[in-house]
Amino acid sequence: MSDDHDGTRLTRRRLLGGVTTIGVAGALGGVSTMARFRDEESSTVSVQSGTFDLQLSDSDEGFGEDGDSVSGELTLSNAKPGETFSGSIQLQNAGSVEADHIELDFSYDETESDGPSGSDEGDTKPGSATGMAKQFEVTTLFYDEDLLYDLSDANGNGRTDVDDLSSPKNADALDNLAPACSANGGTKSLSVGFRFADDPANNDYQGDELTVTITFALHQTSSQDI
Repeated sequence: MSDDHDGTRLTRRRLLGGVTTIGVAGALGGVSTMARFRDEESSTVSVQSGTFDLQLSDSDEGFGEDGDSVSGELTLSNAKPGETFSGSIQLQNAGSVEADHIELDFSYDETESDGPSGSDEGDTKPGSATGMAKQFEVTTLFYDEDLLYDLSDANGNGRTDVDDLSSPKNADALDNLAPACSANGGTKSLSVGFRFADDPANNDYQGDELTVTITFALHQTSSQDI
């Protein structure tokens, strides 16, 4: 029987003791009798497995304050052409099992402004949010080493951007990142940086907002994937 409790799997095995049969023959008043005795014992053994518990923190929240979430979000808004953004996310393995590697998965959501953004700029071109991810060049991507060199310009626009990070063509470059944060509280850090391209077309994106979501996976073996 398996019980899940607080993220820990308990395996219980029922051990059945030997059955002893005792035959007793006797004579009483000329009547032969046979008595059979049965003795059954059981024992319960609990086996507790190790745990994986990946927790994240950033400048706003400490480890575990966002529950069991393994995703971090970076919101890019009020951007001006040529402006840069940076941030970092801390990872901690609060579990008891050592990990083989970390894997990253990037996704993004583009939001059209429905009102003023920043001090005095409204949405200059409704319907322009699609494609905004291609305007944010990735200037920093560091986890124990610089990961930018392994990324490709998947969309072919001449720069490595947020849209490229979400491309299947870059999945291998964002997998098997080692060493992973060690068990029982070991930590690692991912640093990211972006630059809003100095492109005349970026005037279309005034008032729009880009949210980049980074999902982290902690894997025990090299063959595992998100």
